[in-house]
Amino acid sequence: MPIASPTSAFNANERRIVHFTGFGHAATHYVELVYPTLAVGLAAETGLPLTEVLAWSFAGYLLFGLGALPAGIVADHFGARPVILFGLMGSGLSAGAASFVDTGWPIALCLAGIGTSASCYHPAGTGLLSRAVRARGRALGINGIYGNAGIALAPLMTALLSERVGWRATFGLTGAVLLIATWVFARMDFSEPKRAPVAPQAEPKHEPESKNASAPSALGLGPFLTICFTATLGGFMYRANTVAQPALFASEIDFMGYGMAASGAMLLGLVGQYLGGLVADKWELRGGYLFFHVASVPLLIAIAWTSGVSLLMTSALYVFFALGMQPIENSLFAALTPERWRSTAYGIKFTLTFGVGSTAVWLVYEVARTDGWSAVYWALVGVALALIVGIGALYLLTLGRPVRNR
Repeated sequence: MPIASPTSAFNANERRIVHFTGFGHAATHYVELVYPTLAVGLAAETGLPLTEVLAWSFAGYLLFGLGALPAGIVADHFGARPVILFGLMGSGLSAGAASFVDTGWPIALCLAGIGTSASCYHPAGTGLLSRAVRARGRALGINGIYGNAGIALAPLMTALLSERVGWRATFGLTGAVLLIATWVFARMDFSEPKRAPVAPQAEPKHEPESKNASAPSALGLGPFLTICFTATLGGFMYRANTVAQPALFASEIDFMGYGMAASGAMLLGLVGQYLGGLVADKWELRGGYLFFHVASVPLLIAIAWTSGVSLLMTSALYVFFALGMQPIENSLFAALTPERWRSTAYGIKFTLTFGVGSTAVWLVYEVARTDGWSAVYWALVGVALALIVGIGALYLLTLGRPVRNR
């Protein structure tokens, strides 16, 4: 019996949207994660502590989050496609500029440009997928695979390039390739669904919702604020791991390069993202969300305890669950918000996950400076437990009303 393609559930227009937004997701995460790996070589070249060199990225990661809300508002009014393309072009230009500037604050300024531009993708791309593709969970899962491919390739490609051509040329090549690829994907033809009016108006009459579907108006503001809280903690953990992992591997893994190790650990997230998308379409969303987060806690503890091969394996398994939950989380946001404000809602989410989450750079800086890189993951265990408590609150606020993808 032939195996169905992952995109067989989509029509032709939906497939083009899935691949267009997928490219945007991969490119966004690739360019925003070049620096943590590049910083290892840059610290050696300048003679500065690695923690100080990593701290130059704080403004960029902060703006990566803060730019999401205005980008979502613009996407709701004028469409997702131009917002996504604008962000990709800005990221490529900022990366190219970084190849010409001095170290210190000029690098931080270029990283701020990358963060501001890259902030455009998530609210626009995720909002477009949630509106335009019927099999929402699967589409978000495939989109996550694209994004995780960018996350996984960034450490490996950056380490290989910087070892051969230096950090300046690595920035320049990254910017040039991103601009060329953006020009190619800008020519892809697809139609966005007609956007619902964003101004308040009388709601049309609908057939009653299925008892297995969730209506945002019925669930209220409390569940939405609660999922914002849990997503913020998840974003904090994501940023802490992506910043600390290359440095942890550089100090604890000696049988392969730290860039290759970081990429290898991230690869299992590809499987996690796809399975998370299937779970989002088949399972009740709160249960799937809780399961993935609970499973990540013992793996964080194992990362803090292990080294060598065991560290690489436990890190990969952690990424499986930490990134695999994202299609479920994005489906929860879609289930708890009206369609006409979908990109704005995702703008709020990514402002919190990437904006507030950027403060994880300072957690990594302070903890690693005083207690070492492994201690960062002990701190993340506490964050994960607080997140699980938040999911429990979401259950209480939506008691007796299952939340599913419609």
